[in-house]
Amino acid sequence: MRPLGSFNQMWGRAGVSDATILHTAVEEMVLAESLGFSSIWVGEHHLPPSAGAFYGRVPAAEVFLGHLSGRLGRIGLGTGVKLFATDARRAAEEMMTLHLLAPGRVEFGIGQGPTLPDSTETRAEKATRFRRQMTELLDHLHGRVQAGDKPLSLTPVPELARAIWVAARDEASIDFTAEQGLHFVVGQAENGVAQSRLVQRYRAAGGRGEARGVRLVFVAETRAEAEAECAEATELYFGLLGYKGYHADAIKAGLLPETADTPAEKRRQVDFLAGTPDEVAEALNAHIALLGLDRLDVMPQLPGIRTEAVARSLRLIAQEVRPRLRFPERQQAA
Repeated sequence: MRPLGSFNQMWGRAGVSDATILHTAVEEMVLAESLGFSSIWVGEHHLPPSAGAFYGRVPAAEVFLGHLSGRLGRIGLGTGVKLFATDARRAAEEMMTLHLLAPGRVEFGIGQGPTLPDSTETRAEKATRFRRQMTELLDHLHGRVQAGDKPLSLTPVPELARAIWVAARDEASIDFTAEQGLHFVVGQAENGVAQSRLVQRYRAAGGRGEARGVRLVFVAETRAEAEAECAEATELYFGLLGYKGYHADAIKAGLLPETADTPAEKRRQVDFLAGTPDEVAEALNAHIALLGLDRLDVMPQLPGIRTEAVARSLRLIAQEVRPRLRFPERQQAA
């Protein structure tokens, strides 16, 4: 049975304190470890609160994961995804420090993040900068000191390069990921057909690492119960993603219809899987097969779903969904 990870965007509704959001998340992560989930990735968010119904509460993922490393004893700890909020040198220091706190347990999803509306940088310029920073990061991890630079105070940890999953959508950055021997990851929010093309590009460029995916999942004993528990979350989530970003791109590409008139259709169009263990396992297996995934993380939390319901869903995922998951056999990288 392949490992199954858990993913938490660390979103919280407006009006709920930061401390409450973090405390609730930690308790859910303690439960996830007890249920045998292989890893926990947390979202990193830097945007200020907006007019939306919820927003991210962890801008410093390594600090939060450092706390978890002392609270949890086995489960893998990952960033989903880490952004270059400072520079590559600082990013390497944070990664290496977390490795010292949780040796052999850390994983790093690294990406470009959203392009802000007031940014003067084009997407191409942003992608070029990302590849440059990734090159600098890998140099630091391997202890390669470039002219005019100074070595880090910490001992190089070359093996951390094998714990990096890159989130990228432009061809040059996907090719770079493959050429550097890094893993590849796609997130919970984008249409599966669009994501499958990104994974195909990674493989075509020679990528032999793991292709990893994430899906938003809620499981209950009956479909009626799942739909009732997810009713509020469906409206909140579709309000955030609907007709914008990835959803708008999928409509423009002809992958989705232009309207979503029912809660079930709204969930389908933003890849929010809710149902019985059998239904969710079938949907996840279809996603795994479509993308050719080697690893999967499930995101069981969403504002609007009660904490008690999230806990029950986690148990059902671990006990009844995970054993049903099927991954393709593939020659793994040495």
